[in-house]
Parts: sequence; C-alpha cells; structure tokens
Amino acid sequence: MPKIVDYDEQKEKITQAAWRVIYREGVEHASVRKIAKEAKVSSGALQHYFKSQSELLEFAMRRVTEQVEQRFVEVNAQFSEVTLPAVKGLLLALVPVNREQELETEVWLSLTIKAFHDETLNEISRQTHESIYQIILALLRQSELEGLIHPGLDLTYEAQRLHLLLDALSLHRKIRPETMSYTEIDIIVTKHLNGLAQENHIIGMIT
Repeated sequence: MPKIVDYDEQKEKITQAAWRVIYREGVEHASVRKIAKEAKVSSGALQHYFKSQSELLEFAMRRVTEQVEQRFVEVNAQFSEVTLPAVKGLLLALVPVNREQELETEVWLSLTIKAFHDETLNEISRQTHESIYQIILALLRQSELEGLIHPGLDLTYEAQRLHLLLDALSLHRKIRPETMSYTEIDIIVTKHLNGLAQENHIIGMIT
C-alpha cells in the first residue's frame, strides 16, 4: 500500500529546509534545486507544494512570523501574573537568544533585505513590524496599569524605543556575534526595563 503523505507536514519539512539553506548560504542561493535537495525531495515534488521560488520564500517568511507568535503565546502562558521578569521573558522571545531563534533571525533578516525589491515580502515584513510594535506597546500599557513602571511615561515613544533596541540587538548579534552573546542581550534588555521600572520592581541582574 503506498504511503500517504501528510500535505501540511511535507510543506513544513520543505519550509524548514529552505530556512537551513538560507541560513547557510544566503537567500540569493536558495534555489528550488538546493531546497529540494536539502528536503530530500525531487524538484518536481517540491513544485507540487510551491509553484515557484517566490511562493516558497513568501511562505517561509510567514512561517517565521507564525513561529515567533506561537512562542510568544507559549511564554505568556508560563506566567500567572504580570511582572517585569515576565515582560522581559516575552521580549526575549522576539530576539536571538538561542539557536532556534538565531535561525529565525537569520532567515527573517535575509528575506527582509530581499523584501526591498519584492512587494509581497515587503507587505509581510511591514505587517509583522507593526504587529511586534503593538505587542510591545500592549506590554508597556499593562506594565503601567500594574504599577510596574513609572507613571506618566510616553508609552508610544517608549514602545518605539524598545522596538528599535530589539531590532538593533538582533542585527548586532547577526553581524558581530562575538561581541553580543545571549547573556549580553539579556543584560541589555534587563537594564532597559529597569530604566522604566518603579524602584520596588527592579529586575535582578545576571551575574
């Protein structure tokens, strides 16, 4: 009896293969042939799931967003109340502080560069950028309601500032990993949040 192939599972397998090729060789070398070889399927079989390289890259970019959102939900479920350490944990879910998130960041940055000249990828990038900003703003608003941060802050500005910091940390980790360790990212985010925190909600530093 022929083996029944799970369509969604196979599509995910191909997407993960695309991520690995992009991570190793860059998006400019992520050809259908190389991705098919990485996924251990024929080029013809791959095109059953994705009609073109563009369609595959669009799906791969959306999957980065979906995976980050899923991790955010999972991290959020670990906390029973709003605290600044919980907020920090949620923010660290958005930056490369482990190998899995490193892979996502590499793929995301590579596809974001390609998005400068690709309307569909650019729209995915724009929507994701706005979604992350709204998440950060919501976290800050909740922190203010809970009395965790100083009252009267311009939260729109602070959300923009924190969003820029997370983007910069992700980029710096990619460009100069030897000067931006996972621990260093943790410390910088902690110090930033402590700059907003009420005195009795200061987060302890990693030693």
